Amino acid sequence: MAKSKKKWIQKADREMERKGTKGSFGKATKSKIARAKKKGGKMAKKAIFAQNMKKIAAKRKAKRSQKRTRKRR
Repeated sequence: MAKSKKKWIQKADREMERKGTKGSFGKATKSKIARAKKKGGKMAKKAIFAQNMKKIAAKRKAKRSQKRTRKRR
């Protein structure tokens, strides 16, 4: 896997920091994401990004909880 593909989240984070749009979407709830996707434009892009970040966070959280339960045994 190319180095740029591995670090796409870090690259996106730097870009948002540079533009000053980091955190501009606010708390990403399911209903807010759905509304923004329906609206389209820049809000839809932000919504899709937020949805992807939520998926990644959920996967990482699940992995961590599995590791913790294995250690306890």
